[in-house]
Amino acid sequence: MKKMILQRKVSVGANKYSARKEITEQLRIRQSFERKLNLLLIKTFSEIGKLAQQEYINRQQITLTNASISEKINNILEPHYRAVIDEFGLRMTRYRKQESQFEIIIREYYNVFGALAVTNISNTTRNKLVAVVLAAETEGLGVAAVADQIFESMRPAFTRNRSAVIARTETHNAASFANHEIAKSMNLPNLQKQWVAVSDDRTRSNHAIMNGTRIPMDEDFDVPSTFGTRQMSRPSDPRGGAENVINCRCVLMYVTPEDDVVDE
Repeated sequence: MKKMILQRKVSVGANKYSARKEITEQLRIRQSFERKLNLLLIKTFSEIGKLAQQEYINRQQITLTNASISEKINNILEPHYRAVIDEFGLRMTRYRKQESQFEIIIREYYNVFGALAVTNISNTTRNKLVAVVLAAETEGLGVAAVADQIFESMRPAFTRNRSAVIARTETHNAASFANHEIAKSMNLPNLQKQWVAVSDDRTRSNHAIMNGTRIPMDEDFDVPSTFGTRQMSRPSDPRGGAENVINCRCVLMYVTPEDDVVDE
């Protein structure tokens, strides 16, 4: 039976794998998706700002609903999740199984994680617009000035960092989920998962501690956190909370007990 797709360090037959090559390759693929999503988010936030600005000019209030904002966010996130899961799913298997397999994973991811992300991003966006209006009106600014501040708050200069964090976090979660679900579906005996962290000064200290930790597929990692530990099935598992998820770059390697993973 075919094994997981891992970056080999030595010749075929020697079960030794390079953690550095694996994480470098996954980061390269993820960053391509992140850049595309980042640009789409910046553009969408700008469009939302223009709509809210015009609404305020016409009605002197923000009537843009959470539902209408969610629709715009969903229109870019859902295709993004689909593309990421498909790409990483194919990478894990090296051949395309039935379309329905990936469709099931995509649907499960969206129902469990994607829809919540759309709601959270939309709510935060609308709350920001409302806060801008309240602050401007409290200052006694006129309609035109308030409308200008609404538009300014959604310009790329003010949304670029937020868009980048969203793009990085959402891409990582979808990719990590796809890898994990495909690995489970292959039903390889004695399969284990090993946490691999990027070896640089940007990596969280608690994730650096996790580097090299190997456990059975059906168990959770005990990740050191601010208050004790958090159980996570994989990097970017939302159960780890924001402190373990936002901007995380860690990956898993799927191996057997006999396999050797080196840092080189």
